[in-house]
Amino acid sequence: MRPEAEPAMKPVFAKIGKPVAAKFRPDPFQLASLEAIRDADCLVMAPTGSGKTWIAEEAIRSVFQKGGRCWYASPLKALTNAKWVEFGNHFDPANVGIVTGDTKENTDAPIIVGTTEILRNQLYDAMHSGENLNCDLVILDEAHFLGDLDRGVVWEEIMIYLP
Repeated sequence: MRPEAEPAMKPVFAKIGKPVAAKFRPDPFQLASLEAIRDADCLVMAPTGSGKTWIAEEAIRSVFQKGGRCWYASPLKALTNAKWVEFGNHFDPANVGIVTGDTKENTDAPIIVGTTEILRNQLYDAMHSGENLNCDLVILDEAHFLGDLDRGVVWEEIMIYLP
């Protein structure tokens, strides 16, 4: 069953028409964030829906186009799965892999999406074997989890063990 508009409203809706597509223009904070990421580690904090994902995608694009490798870590499997699909649409599925406790696909891809716990475990493994993560960019989504009493330690350890 599909909801229908009140019949009296249909003429009003018909007059509205379709919105005109506007060209995307990044906000100044997005451009400043990209510049900061190029020069050093960067923490981007902004409200939900303000464009942080665009910053992440552009940072990934910049590293990817130079032949580099990227790791995008998020705290939730559902968010990780969604980013895997989203980044696959942006960068071609062949270039994006996923690593969670349940799923491992295309793990040699130049762009990896996974949970923060998996990233931390990979850092542990690399550290104990005398190797490095072989990654040029790491993005930690939902960094406010750093303050979480139960899981915040995962973010702390990632930041400590990243080169």
